[in-house]
Amino acid sequence: MQFSKSRPLPLRLLAFRVTSSFLITLWICLQPQHLVCATEIPVAPEHVQRNEIEQSIPHTFSPIDAHDPLLQERGTDDDGYVPDFAYFDRSLIGRQEAEVIKLENNKPHTSELAPEKVAFFRFEKGTGASKRDENLSPGSSLDRLETKNTSGRSISEDTVEEKRSDEELLLEETPFENSLDRRQNAARRIWISANTCRQPIVTIPLMSTDPPKLTLYISSSEQRPGPNTPRDQLLTDPADFVKGFANFTTETDGDLFIGVSSPVLTSGWDGSWSFEVAASLDGSFHNFLARDYLYMVDTDSDSALFVTFNLTTSNSTADLDKWKNGNPFTMYAFPANANSSRAVIGLEHSYCGLKSLFNTTNNISVSTTITTKFGGGRPKAQFNVQGLKMDEEYTGFLAVDGANENLRLPLITDDDGDTEQFVVRGGGQVFAQWKWRTKADDSCQVIQDLEFCDNIAYAVPSSSAFKQNDAGLMKLYDDLAKSYYQNFTNSLDQIACETTSTAQYSLARNCDDCRRDYKDWLCSVVFPRCEDYGAQGDWLHARNINTPFANGSIPHMDNLTAVFNSTFRDRFAYNRSRVPMIDDQIKPGPYKELLPCDYLCHNIVRSCPAILGFACPEGEALEHAYGEAKKSFQNLTCNFPGAVKILNRAVGASPKTVGIDPGVVMFAVFVVGLFGIL
Repeated sequence: MQFSKSRPLPLRLLAFRVTSSFLITLWICLQPQHLVCATEIPVAPEHVQRNEIEQSIPHTFSPIDAHDPLLQERGTDDDGYVPDFAYFDRSLIGRQEAEVIKLENNKPHTSELAPEKVAFFRFEKGTGASKRDENLSPGSSLDRLETKNTSGRSISEDTVEEKRSDEELLLEETPFENSLDRRQNAARRIWISANTCRQPIVTIPLMSTDPPKLTLYISSSEQRPGPNTPRDQLLTDPADFVKGFANFTTETDGDLFIGVSSPVLTSGWDGSWSFEVAASLDGSFHNFLARDYLYMVDTDSDSALFVTFNLTTSNSTADLDKWKNGNPFTMYAFPANANSSRAVIGLEHSYCGLKSLFNTTNNISVSTTITTKFGGGRPKAQFNVQGLKMDEEYTGFLAVDGANENLRLPLITDDDGDTEQFVVRGGGQVFAQWKWRTKADDSCQVIQDLEFCDNIAYAVPSSSAFKQNDAGLMKLYDDLAKSYYQNFTNSLDQIACETTSTAQYSLARNCDDCRRDYKDWLCSVVFPRCEDYGAQGDWLHARNINTPFANGSIPHMDNLTAVFNSTFRDRFAYNRSRVPMIDDQIKPGPYKELLPCDYLCHNIVRSCPAILGFACPEGEALEHAYGEAKKSFQNLTCNFPGAVKILNRAVGASPKTVGIDPGVVMFAVFVVGLFGIL
């Protein structure tokens, strides 16, 4: 057998070397760095945008890490990086940190929070742009008007001068890049505000402690501020949500980090929190104002009527139409008993909290309209509260919907009536709470929005027959007033009203004055203002004292002396109503009347022709027919069209003459055709 002849050794060694070299070259060429070539362009640290994944992995010790012996042994490098992948050393569920939610300018975020948890938010320095509202406080960095120069830079008006600094001249050479840095690095005023929308409920009856509160933390360095964050890393002390409201204002040239923490739930409480937080460059998104913005008109046994202050300083048709087409006001009412008031405690300053609680726990209804009654012809919001219970105390809250952002409202600033505007922003406005009590009898009923006596809105004598028939009750009164007014106009038409000034019956008044003052007086007399028979005040006049109450009892049955009968029980002024129609058709029980102001009588005598024979009673007759307006105005001591009561937070509603300038509260008179009914 013949074997093949072997090749020489040098040739085989050469082939091996060539093949090896080829393979090595091929392996080197296939490395990733030889497939793609890229160069990193240096970027300033403040322009680097972090992604959400990077932000979710901590680069510094968290408050939990600070107490972890394992991490303390490993230590950290200068950049705060935790070596050996400590973040993944334990259960992801146990170590996963809450997401940091990005806030946008004037856009609220609603979050749910379980006990002992913290929610984190971030407002980045490049987010949004201020609207630079003219109502911001003077001197702030946002209240200066801006103008643009030809280079596109944004500069304030106080720098538009012939003399400019070297820095400004340098900026003009590089107008875009440097001006961008300047704007981004400039300190901005930021408003942080929050409302508690829902809170844990009490599970133990007669719980005396207040509901547990959320807490707000603000930082410009710590990305997740919370209960364990050192005080020197916070911009302010931790702020509790006071009655459901928290806010903070600061100026910064960087990102702002917000934390909202929930406390431990102690025994007797169950549930979680819902809250709303917002950041704004224009003003506090949520607001609470510890001021009145409301008057009480009147109440009866199951309803109440309220009106706001004037919403504008003018009575133009355009202003009225604006408010009628977009009424932002609302009112929330709750029983003030222990069970109902417990649910409200902790939410008194929160718009979303009051709204949520009212919609879910209440049988009370509130209807809202815009009215021009109560003096001046200026628009006001009117609230008719229904579904109340007899002789019970209630708590009320006035609020403004924030849907119409940057709504401007006038606010009285002093006793002289001076006003300034304040702004209601997107999160709404809550005003100070107040209390009132419904009437204890069914002899009075609140009416409003009448056809003829359109300035009448208060409680009038009524009975159970009209309890559910407001329209029928109003028609009886209004039709009677119209019939009296028609007789009056028939008589006034006999007077030469349309003549020269020298031929008129008066150089100071005319027939238009007479018509106005007569109507004001007439409506105040035909519509007696009704109070409970048990109401106190020497300015109140008892009526129908011989009529039984609903339970069959009669006032003063224990006092049948001859003297009392002759001076009180048998007197026409006490055992009858002012108007016969009231006793004949309405048939109310005993009540007290807030008498019309005596100015009404004097004014009609001044305004109308003497030939009509108007005159005012005197002496004791005047005291039984009219009341006197006290100069102190601490109580509503007589009635006139547009009279309302100021709110008193201690005892409910303490009467006060407001709504019409007291200097012109001198209305109508005593007409001859009605003398016999007094």
